[in-house]
This record gives sequence, structure tokens and C-alpha cells, in this order.
Amino acid sequence: MKQKKKKSVIPTYAVGLVWLSTALAGKLTSLGQVIGCLALSAVVYLVLKLFFPDKLVTEPAQENEQQKKCEKAAEKKAEKPAAAPKAEAPKKTGTGNAELDEMLAQGQTYIRRIAELNDEIPDFKLSAQIKQIEILTDKILSHVRDNPEKLGEIKQFMSYYLPTTIKLLEQYVVLQNQGMRMGNIDDGMKRIEDMLDKVIVAFQKQLDSLFEADVVDITADIQVMEQMMASQGLTDRKDF
Repeated sequence: MKQKKKKSVIPTYAVGLVWLSTALAGKLTSLGQVIGCLALSAVVYLVLKLFFPDKLVTEPAQENEQQKKCEKAAEKKAEKPAAAPKAEAPKKTGTGNAELDEMLAQGQTYIRRIAELNDEIPDFKLSAQIKQIEILTDKILSHVRDNPEKLGEIKQFMSYYLPTTIKLLEQYVVLQNQGMRMGNIDDGMKRIEDMLDKVIVAFQKQLDSLFEADVVDITADIQVMEQMMASQGLTDRKDF
């Protein structure tokens, strides 16, 4: 804390009033009148100074500018909410089968590409067909992931049918982007549109064939169970 003198403005205002009133009275037209006004002003100023002396006022010491900045920065930092911890990226888990993992990774790349191409095709019917192809592909890959022993059954599907389907869709987008259907452009687009129906049927059969062995096992289990129940008199059927 420090003290500072504060001067009263009353003596200064009084001097100004003396000069103003003298001027208005027309008594500043000669050097003698000006000197007289100066003398009067001095007397008025000194007299009023006695009645209105300077006062000592206490003011808080100015804070260091750098300290102020630091305090403001600290306040802002305190107001800012703590950043949420970054979520860890999910760990990639393989199946332990290098060939299967490679196939699954390639399959996911194909699925993403099919979705990208579908986004570029506005035709509602065609888009629905492409979505069905995407779903069938995902189901085929998921089944093989859970049944690695069936990997060999989809090698041709992965090496030819799926990439060729994507190639056809890419060609369709190129033709579509020409902005008009005529002649060879229209013929090419129609051929691809007609082919997609056949592709869907082929993909459905590919998925269905993966369950063939499972159905055989189910049938065998049911037959054995039926025979055992019949032999023990647990059913009305008599196969023996």
C-alpha cells in the first residue's frame, strides 16, 4: 500500500471564476488590470488552499504486470474442463491362421469398396441390389471366420467372383457419370444391371453351400436320435 497527495480542485476553479468574472466585467483591457487580476487570483488561491488543503489518500500498490498475466492464465486454465482421456484404439485380434487372417482382411477391403461404389449410384433398385451383395459377402466371410476349415470352399469366390463384381460396379459408375444413356453407354449399363441379379443368386448359393456339411451333420444327429428313442420305446415310431 502507498500514499499519494490528492489536490483539491476548488482553489483552481475559484481562480478560473475570478478571471471569468473580470473578463465579463470588461476589466482586462489594460496591463494594470491584468496584473491586478493576477494578484487577486493569487490571493484567492492561497486563501482557499488553507481551507481546502491537499489530502493524502492511500492506494493499493500496483501489481506486477507479469504476475497479473500469470494469474489470469491460471484462472482460465482452472475454468477449462479437463480433457477427456483418449480412447485406446481397439486391439486387432487375429485368428492365429495367417491365411485366414489375410483372406478376412482382403474381404473387409472388398466390402468397404462395395459400400463406396453404392454411395456413388443413386438408382434405388440398383443400390438395393448392391447392398444385398454387401450383406451376403459379409455373411460368407463371417461364417468362414467361425469355421476356418471351410476356407478352401471360398477361394474362387474371393479370387474371382467378388473382385470381378467390384470391377463391374466400377465400370457402371464410369458409364453412369457420362450423364446420359445412349448407344453403347446404355447397353453397357443394362448388361451390368442384368448381371447383378445373377451375382446375387450366385452369392446366395455360395453362402448356402457353406452350410451343406452342417445340415448333413444335423440330419445324421436327428436320425441317430430318432432310432435310439424308437429302440427304447420313447416314441410311437417303430423302425425295427
